[in-house]
Amino acid sequence: MLVTLLSKSLRNLLLPGILKLFLLCLLAYLISFSALAWGLSALVNLYIGTSGTTGFVMHLIASMGGVIIAWALFPLLYPLLISFFDDRIANIIEREDYPHLKPPEPPFWPTIMHDINFSAKAISLNILCLVFWLIPPLYIVIYYGMNGYLLGMQFFRMIAGRRVSVEEATALQKRARHTILMIGVAISFFATVPFLNLVAPIIGIAAMLHLFQSLRGGPQQEILPPATPA
Repeated sequence: MLVTLLSKSLRNLLLPGILKLFLLCLLAYLISFSALAWGLSALVNLYIGTSGTTGFVMHLIASMGGVIIAWALFPLLYPLLISFFDDRIANIIEREDYPHLKPPEPPFWPTIMHDINFSAKAISLNILCLVFWLIPPLYIVIYYGMNGYLLGMQFFRMIAGRRVSVEEATALQKRARHTILMIGVAISFFATVPFLNLVAPIIGIAAMLHLFQSLRGGPQQEILPPATPA
């Protein structure tokens, strides 16, 4: 099921209108990542506080460390960044793959403050887990497992919150908790792969939308191979 959901999501990247939203997401990504990397590097450099040739080398290493930490933590800002575009992305996909659906009526219960609280809590948990960097295999398992759970839960609620109540969303989430976790792990992994990380939030929105519709009994769209000329 995971492969089918992801293949549909990749196909959705080619839909008209998605490219424009992708460019907007990319701009927000670059600005936010640069700010986070600069802020973390500045904090580390401030803590070191050395000068001279040795200080320059230490500051250079510290800056690189700040960028690496930002790379690890940045995926947890995805729900906050994509919250400005998620409804428009979902509308485009629904018009293409689920034309029978009526447009959702706001207000939607996942709010911007909910996304801010999620990102703050998720980043705090990841900072606490940085100690496991000393044991790389264990850290990798914890990183993808924990963030897969967090991102999967948050992305699903962003989609479910457009059409159902909190109670129904929670019930659907329990039914598909394993699939949601696997999609979350996939998003978390894509987020750490150069270039693929640029489309990871859109893939996450699309995959959760297809999962949500399958849980509610929506018609499944068959992916047909290209027609061969006679």
